[in-house]
Amino acid sequence: MPVVIPALLAIFVLALLFRQAALTLFTVMLLVSMGAARLWQRWSLRRVTYRRELSQTRAFPGDDVTLTITLTNRKLLPLAQIQIFDTIPSGVQVLDGPVMFSGSRQSNLLRRSTGLRWYERVIWRYRLRCERRGTFRFGPAQAQSGDPFGIYRSETTFAADATLLVYPRLRSLAELGLPARDPLGLVRASALLRDPLRVVGVREYAPSDPLKDVHWAATARTGTLQTRVYEPTTAHVVALVLDLDTFEFYFQGIDPDLVEHMIGVTATLAHSSITDGHAVGLYANGAPVEAEHLVRLSPGRSPNQLAQIMETLARLTAYSVVPGTRLLRLITPELHPGATIVLIGAVASDSIRAALLRLHELGFRVVWVFCGATAAPAVPGVNTYWVPMRQ
Repeated sequence: MPVVIPALLAIFVLALLFRQAALTLFTVMLLVSMGAARLWQRWSLRRVTYRRELSQTRAFPGDDVTLTITLTNRKLLPLAQIQIFDTIPSGVQVLDGPVMFSGSRQSNLLRRSTGLRWYERVIWRYRLRCERRGTFRFGPAQAQSGDPFGIYRSETTFAADATLLVYPRLRSLAELGLPARDPLGLVRASALLRDPLRVVGVREYAPSDPLKDVHWAATARTGTLQTRVYEPTTAHVVALVLDLDTFEFYFQGIDPDLVEHMIGVTATLAHSSITDGHAVGLYANGAPVEAEHLVRLSPGRSPNQLAQIMETLARLTAYSVVPGTRLLRLITPELHPGATIVLIGAVASDSIRAALLRLHELGFRVVWVFCGATAAPAVPGVNTYWVPMRQ
């Protein structure tokens, strides 16, 4: 198009010189049309808004969610046609919309085309089905429009503005092959236990008290060693430790299906343990999406503890950052002897078995939920459950 206008101007000048009235009039009409088309194209996508809304921002695999898209032209200039290619994450299936392949395995394109009068609004609704766990961000969307003659085109990008969080799939304990009652062997003690989450006072230090219970502020104030006094309880402290490694060595890669299975097992155990009234924490040797730190949620019984655990598992990537043995060493100082450490993993290396044995010797109750293809070898003092991935 850059050559057309100079050519029309040259024809206009020649038509004037040779007094060709018809050609002059025709050239003027073309120049006016080109100018109007250029102005139309320049203003076509100004004050056009594009908004996405989800009927719910939290879901489980298999749930249906409604996506509402609102396109609004907030000006007097109408749009003869506007085409929009919206990015839809691949973990979400559009059940009733024109979806096309985007060239990437991570997303598809939802294509729409329409015209808009002045100050007109168009609303589309689509039914989405959640196919797998994860964090799914909708967008960006590419919009194309221009003048009514199709001479000039303009483009703009509408940013992503909707996120859907899909939790891990919860399964029944029977489906996992675990006993329906007290799946981890956490029978409530007849005697009261100490609740390390609630300190009710201090007393003088006794030689049998662990050093981690020393209240250093009170010790400095009184001049003698003081020990924390905890609220008695019959509930257990459960630390769920998720080892994302699916092979013993990193160069062997990962098994994504096995990772999803272990995350689902962890979510099921968290739900079951919190329902039973235990204080549950979550630790993993991986990091959530858009985060650089390991997952370390201290045990708690607050009403939002399960929601926080489920959201963390939903955002968790499939890649481990540190070995499972190092994660067990990192969390040990945060827990008191008598707490139950539940390792969910699929690697039965010598170092893992040695770490579990050491935890047992330190006074922890240790449960190993093994998700590998074959049953895990026995470890003295460790309750072992085999929860293989079902085909």
